[in-house]
Amino acid sequence: MRSTLLIAWTVLIEAIRRREVYAIVVISTLLIGAVATTRFFELQGLGKFYREIALQIMTIATNLTVIIIASRQLPREFESRTIYPLLAKPVSRLSFMLGKLIGVMAAGTFCFLLFMLVFLAGCQYLKIFVSPPLFAQFLFLQILGLLVVATLSFMLSLMTNLDAAITLGSLFYLLSSIFLSALSYLYQFSDTAVKFILRVMVFSVPQMSLFDLSEKVVHQEVWPPVPAFVIGQLTAYSLAFSSLFFLVAFLLFRRRPL
Repeated sequence: MRSTLLIAWTVLIEAIRRREVYAIVVISTLLIGAVATTRFFELQGLGKFYREIALQIMTIATNLTVIIIASRQLPREFESRTIYPLLAKPVSRLSFMLGKLIGVMAAGTFCFLLFMLVFLAGCQYLKIFVSPPLFAQFLFLQILGLLVVATLSFMLSLMTNLDAAITLGSLFYLLSSIFLSALSYLYQFSDTAVKFILRVMVFSVPQMSLFDLSEKVVHQEVWPPVPAFVIGQLTAYSLAFSSLFFLVAFLLFRRRPL
């Protein structure tokens, strides 16, 4: 356990020192500048617009950052050959991968919380109220979504090269909502056999939009908090897909000759 946490800490420290965090700072500064401009022109009715744009930019940026960090963890270890002396010590491959995953999730959560601090500072500046229960659920579900994205990136990085893993992971995240909308549109015009295939496709691919409560946070005046049993189902949904992706990644990693 100690070796797993040490690997996770190393991943976190390396991620903080790299360019992703600087990109977050730049985007955060731009968002604060946009908030200041809105305040300057006294356009108080743009509060919902700020919440929607800020949350969308921040969640997309965080997910893409996690994809990049997770995708390069294992290929970089093989390229630099640092994995060989590490696994020569009493560190199993499972402990190694768990440490990498925990470190990636810690880095992703750090980036996301940094963004949320900027978001809340902007809301405070514009005197915009944010529902604490809905916002807490938004944070929790976004982290569950990051877990799915991180494990998927692990799997892709072992199935393809680094560039392909980042590209495929990014396309999956950015186009998942479009994919779901397309399937929903085709479903109503399909016959029974095609509808069955479409349902299988829907349940076979994680729907990342399920983890996004940004619309409810934006329109919090008409949306109550999500029921606890729904949060529990989404938690199980995230754990099911992330466990599957991690298992496939581990099996691929275990078969990789050292």
